Amino acid sequence: MFSLYSYSSTKIPNGPKFVAQLLLGLETIDHETANSFIDRIGKIVKIPKRETVDRSTPYADDGYAKALWDFRNDSLLLGDDNKTLYVRDIDRTGNNQLLDTWHAISNLETEYHVKTTKAYYPWNDQLRIECKKLDKRVRHGIKFNNRAYLRTQQSINRITPDDERFQQPYELTLDTDYSTSLAAKAVEYMRDVTADEHSAQNLGRMFATPLLEPYKHLTYVMYGDGGNGKGILLSTLSRSFPDLAASVDSQRILGGKRGSGGFDTQQETGKLIGTLWAYDEDADTIGIDQLTYLKKISTGDAVTARRIGENAVSFTPRCTFIIATNNQVITTMTAAVSRRFVYIRMRDGRKPDEFTSLLNFRNQYGAAPFIMASCKIWEGYGDNPYDDVSISNPTDVTDLEQEIINNVCTNGYAPSNMLDGLKRYEQRDMLARFGLARNGLKWIKEQGKPIRILEVKDEVRFAPYRAAYQRDRQQLEDQLDTTPKKPLPIEADPIPLPSEFAFNCAYTPADEQKVARNWKKLSEDPTYDSMRRPRTPAYAVIPRLGMAVIDMDMSKDDSPDGWTVLNQEIGKYGSQDFPSTYLVGTPSGGVHAYYALPPELMGTLKNRVHANGIPVDIRCENKGYVIGPGSHTSKGDYQLLDIPEGQTPLMPPAMVAWLKRNGYVEGNDPQPRPTPVKPRPLPTIDQLMTQPTSIRKSQPELGPIAEGQRNSTLFIQLLGRRMNHPENETNIRNEFYERGRISGLGEQELTTIWNSVTTIINQKHQ
Repeated sequence: MFSLYSYSSTKIPNGPKFVAQLLLGLETIDHETANSFIDRIGKIVKIPKRETVDRSTPYADDGYAKALWDFRNDSLLLGDDNKTLYVRDIDRTGNNQLLDTWHAISNLETEYHVKTTKAYYPWNDQLRIECKKLDKRVRHGIKFNNRAYLRTQQSINRITPDDERFQQPYELTLDTDYSTSLAAKAVEYMRDVTADEHSAQNLGRMFATPLLEPYKHLTYVMYGDGGNGKGILLSTLSRSFPDLAASVDSQRILGGKRGSGGFDTQQETGKLIGTLWAYDEDADTIGIDQLTYLKKISTGDAVTARRIGENAVSFTPRCTFIIATNNQVITTMTAAVSRRFVYIRMRDGRKPDEFTSLLNFRNQYGAAPFIMASCKIWEGYGDNPYDDVSISNPTDVTDLEQEIINNVCTNGYAPSNMLDGLKRYEQRDMLARFGLARNGLKWIKEQGKPIRILEVKDEVRFAPYRAAYQRDRQQLEDQLDTTPKKPLPIEADPIPLPSEFAFNCAYTPADEQKVARNWKKLSEDPTYDSMRRPRTPAYAVIPRLGMAVIDMDMSKDDSPDGWTVLNQEIGKYGSQDFPSTYLVGTPSGGVHAYYALPPELMGTLKNRVHANGIPVDIRCENKGYVIGPGSHTSKGDYQLLDIPEGQTPLMPPAMVAWLKRNGYVEGNDPQPRPTPVKPRPLPTIDQLMTQPTSIRKSQPELGPIAEGQRNSTLFIQLLGRRMNHPENETNIRNEFYERGRISGLGEQELTTIWNSVTTIINQKHQ
């Protein structure tokens, strides 16, 4: 601790003169004078002057006097690195209170507003030497009332009150106890506002990063549309620590599209001095041209700043830079850049009232709980943030970009010459955004020559575009075929019988023509063992009371078969409306599905064939039979396709309603049916995400297509026409190329679309 009685200043080469006289001559007075200043707690301090023969002369500029006064009062200390000077923060509400937080300073001249004409820079070395004499050091860490977090020996250590290091001042001190419950609550809120667990943990790291990261290098990018809570969290920092968190305009700091430079950049950069966090709540697009300056801020390299009315100063930023945006942030794919940027994907689509609880929590506790959670993450999970979070936006792509994505997803590569129409910097930014790179030559069979190609270099960046392509393609295929395939036959010997699954039935012999003679008499004969499968090549299954088999036949024309009708009108097989059950495939391609009847159908379900013109029969309650699985007939074999989990399922309400609606139940007349069910027509890409819309017309649309819709419209139309009219491929190809040309697309793009559609069609026919 500084003592007036034993103080003696150190003399250094070329150092300032009269250090002790100035320091010891400072004193508080009752009223302001020409050579006085107001200190950090509102006291008036008189600055001594050196008396000469003709006049009084200042020992040094007023700014250096203020620095010495702070040194005398333990408000200017050295950091635990013995190099960095720290100044204690002050309350700026008029209460004139010293705070328990400290900020590092770049130099005395900037901190104490010493003009260049009055500056004598050796004062910085002098104050460092004087501060070394004190037993106090500002610890580069975070302190609560009951614990502290400090990085020592390459790891985060929890410091308890009985440790002598706990008594030292910390760069950030919060006047509250560390609370596990508050930290856990903060984690809940961070999980709520982020899209995934890794984003939530990266967000949690952000709050303590400037004080706990192993070396200065991390920059955070919070990506998402507006109204997702990022502004609430960032403003929490500035509300809690107004001197340590600065809201900045990243575009001015980074200098627009072409990088740093100019007075605006230097002026905005001045906001970084002395801060721990600098954030832009709504950043514009940031491209590769701006990375040089951004990397300087990330790594703490010297930058230049200028305040209005003052000369430019050079300083090393210590703050963690945070970019919150819904625009593109394009970086190179080098390992160094990957280590510096931490991505956070926010969860979008939120309503304002969903943040009421977070706002109340913020208003009550400030940033403290989030810093508590951040300390715990750094302590428990090491130094490496998650690097698998992507902020790519698959909906923000041009026609050309989408075609490149389609090529890469379909073929594993895209021809490099697809970029030929773009400027060099546009090519560079596009490849970086998608995580693609130019990779050598590849022999292309269709073209009969090697071509240069684009391939994925960074799968994390490309993953959202791949997922969107696969999602759109799957939805497209679902539109082409809404009917699931029948399960493959089950190989079993012996084949399990339906009665093993609580299906109450009788078994009687059948001949190779599928005729079960005397089936009713045998099933009711008490002397005949109808509980066992007959020792004949074929046999019949007779459902008893409360049991039924739905026989889905093949159609005799181009109308849908029974399997397709039930899947489209009731629900897909395996769903709750058409549950998985004991399923048998017939030689003709039909299907038998076994079900137990609900009470409302017992005794009223008809043993009906093709009711309402539908290729579906019902065999139920001792009124008919079906041929069992494992039977060999002159038409072929009956194969077991599926078995239920547990007992034979009960017919669900949707299936009961369908049977009633179509006249299979007594007392229910068949209702008029719509046009025979056919596969749904293909939608456009835009409509794909909302609802199916037909694109099939009596004559195909061949007029030009507006830019922005050309590729997707041509792709969908071509796929639909080739799927439905394979016999007319030559005309379809000619019309496709003609429409593409008049819409302004080049031959390469059109060939790419044609090949993509060919791949899909070939895969569906395999």
